[in-house]
Amino acid sequence: MKLLNVGLIGCGGFARGMHIPNLMKDPRYKIYAAMDINIKAAQEVAEETGANYWTDDVDKIFSDPQVDVVFITTRHDSHAPLTIKAAQAKKHILCEKPMALNLEECRKITKAVRENNVKYTVGYNRGIAPIVTKARELLADMPQKRLIYHRLQAPFSADDWTHDPKVGGGRFVGEGCHIFDLLCLLVDAPPVSVYASGGTFLDPEKVKVADSGIITITFADGSVGTTLIASDGCLDFPKEVTEIYCGGKAIYIDNFKDMEYCGFEGQKRIRLIQDQVDKGQVVEIALLAEAILNDAESPNGLVQAAKAAAISYKVVESIATGKPVAISEEDYLF
Repeated sequence: MKLLNVGLIGCGGFARGMHIPNLMKDPRYKIYAAMDINIKAAQEVAEETGANYWTDDVDKIFSDPQVDVVFITTRHDSHAPLTIKAAQAKKHILCEKPMALNLEECRKITKAVRENNVKYTVGYNRGIAPIVTKARELLADMPQKRLIYHRLQAPFSADDWTHDPKVGGGRFVGEGCHIFDLLCLLVDAPPVSVYASGGTFLDPEKVKVADSGIITITFADGSVGTTLIASDGCLDFPKEVTEIYCGGKAIYIDNFKDMEYCGFEGQKRIRLIQDQVDKGQVVEIALLAEAILNDAESPNGLVQAAKAAAISYKVVESIATGKPVAISEEDYLF
């Protein structure tokens, strides 16, 4: 079996806590090179994983013919330029969310990926989380419109770089895209409008952009998805919960580890092994390997990535204007 040589671009906490352990458990991948602007971090990752080398020069990764796929886990403002350079270097790509900080960057990414015929995945993993996949299977044969609520709450430091709109894009672009993607995957119809109300709930001396709010997405079939995103949250309270109502039936997902559903031949419950939170990252990289090795469709590919990104920009616009904002396929089908 061919091994996929991975070039890690960004060796920070998320890469080390999530992608690296998952890659090392998947026999189709080999961590081949580690790159970070902090050369010590790159060296530590290379030594821990048995990578062939470490570097602080990203172009060394892109020019290395042995590298098959890159994992980009850098700050958000670098996602678009790094993705475009990776595509032009004929590397397959997994880029963490967000896809980009604006629609023009999304268009350029789409163009580069298609022109160079590489596989592209963005790190929207919640929609393919095992417990969500089970919920989608329950809903698959139900044509009725859906009413969905998702909570995303956690303490989020006012000093975090993601609040800088030029670097991180702000909370809705930087992390809200995860949930906008999830809502789109739970509804078969395309989104048609976004309305958001919110503001700065953290220290306003430090955070100059909206960091929390309630967002409603209306879909073409009349379905409605609402998410509450709270940055001034409570660490002792579950971070996420999803409620889905459709055709007189209900599904309740607790933090991606436990699901109850009612109306489907009585009340039932599914709990993941060891009651462990699983947001789909393992599935994501497994599906990407299959896509590369078998020339199949990438998980969380270009259209899906751009759709959630476009919604996130509309959310920022809606909060700024206080008005609903229309969304059409022209906003994400490039």
